[in-house]
Amino acid sequence: MFAIRRRHESRRGDLGVALILLGGVALEMAVSARYGYHRDELYFLVAGQHPALGYVDQPLLAPMVARLSSVLFVNSLVGLRVIPAMLLGWLVVSSSSMARLLGGGVPAQRLAALATAACGEYLATAHLLTTTVFDFAAWAGVLWSCAHFLESEESRWLLVAGTFAGVGLDAKWNIGFLVGALIVGFAVTTSARRLVPARTALAAVAIVAALGWPDFLWQALHGWPNIPVFRTLQLDAGHNRAVYWPAQILYTGLAATPLWATGLVALWRRESPDRRWRSLATASIVVLVLQFILGGKPYYVGGIFVLLFAAGAVALERRWTLRRGRGLRSLGPTTTMAALAVSGLITIPLAIPVLPAKSLHTLALQKINYDLAETIAWPREVGQIAAVFRSLPEAQRKSAIILAGNYGEAGALDRYGAQFKIPPGRIYSGANSFWLWGPPPRSATTVVAVNMNPATLRRFFSSVRLALVYTNGLGVSNDEQGVEVMVATGLRSPWSSSWLGFRNYS
Repeated sequence: MFAIRRRHESRRGDLGVALILLGGVALEMAVSARYGYHRDELYFLVAGQHPALGYVDQPLLAPMVARLSSVLFVNSLVGLRVIPAMLLGWLVVSSSSMARLLGGGVPAQRLAALATAACGEYLATAHLLTTTVFDFAAWAGVLWSCAHFLESEESRWLLVAGTFAGVGLDAKWNIGFLVGALIVGFAVTTSARRLVPARTALAAVAIVAALGWPDFLWQALHGWPNIPVFRTLQLDAGHNRAVYWPAQILYTGLAATPLWATGLVALWRRESPDRRWRSLATASIVVLVLQFILGGKPYYVGGIFVLLFAAGAVALERRWTLRRGRGLRSLGPTTTMAALAVSGLITIPLAIPVLPAKSLHTLALQKINYDLAETIAWPREVGQIAAVFRSLPEAQRKSAIILAGNYGEAGALDRYGAQFKIPPGRIYSGANSFWLWGPPPRSATTVVAVNMNPATLRRFFSSVRLALVYTNGLGVSNDEQGVEVMVATGLRSPWSSSWLGFRNYS
């Protein structure tokens, strides 16, 4: 009878987790086309048309997935966001599964699933096809595999972890911090270290190298252009440290923060014959502290919370059981899940575009979630730029190009240019990988320059005039509001010699 009841509870648990998973994915898809493309997505759509082993500022995975999505879903915005939404489902499944591996029952599994699905950081990330959503998914896979290994002592799970890590390297190098932290965690935890066969560990490393080599090779062949990108990111290190710990609370949610903090402590103190789970607690501490010291962006460690949510859910479930056994009152599963749901509802407007875009003018939610305002009014901007292009005298317009200051603008012009009668092959930029896809043709001596430094233009052109100051029509403050569009004529020297002056790796 007890076994039958446990199997019934397991089925109910699977259904509960499935409903949470489907709810999260459905919410993402419901708002998938509410604003517009993010600048990174526009960039990746163009990068996908230039297949390579790597790119200036990221490995190959995101551009290739963007390309695949554009083919499968006929270049639609909704289609582009299907895979990110599905990856939110994977985060939910992995956290719930780790709760089960840690000994959690149905309440713990559902609690872990809900904390993950309601996490503002995950909701915001899974709304966009960027490198971060693949990075989080890879972190979840590595942690899930390590949890399986510690629970089962089957070394094959280390090979699975290596596979996730290798794929993660094809999305973003950030997963290297997790791998390094896990090596530290296992090294200083004797009981966990003794479980690792040397040959299997070497095989896992080989898998990581076999899957992750393309970008490293590309970077080496191109003089490591990612180094100046990293240097630019490091300029924000002081600000990142100042907001790092408050951001962990804000990004995960007020109700979820005590949950993951409880999980971290519970992993460290977890009662087991040999304290093997302390290896994961150590790894969690290492990545959290290391990114703070290095001044990394607060969201770089976001993937660790799928584990900490699971551990916290199991710890709370055991606490509830213990207190009930003593006849004491405590917040039960229903109350805790209700608190997480309310916290998630508060977070949703900060994470995904549920409010009208014009509300960003008064509420300025983009000060918390920068990406919200970077997904609005791209067609309007392209339309205004195209009007400047069409206003050129016909003799100039025949060979003129549009030179964009950043990759978002270049990507938007590529995506919407035909709609506004911009001839194909006229879009160029010195930003990141766009620079490698130049230079413009020798005949292009007239340029419509978008968001370019006037001093740079005057250095290379004999005449520069202001043609337009762009406004998004909503009064929303973002990177494009107030951008200047200029017309530059009289190229002083051929593009073959001047193109280097327009390179901007950042």
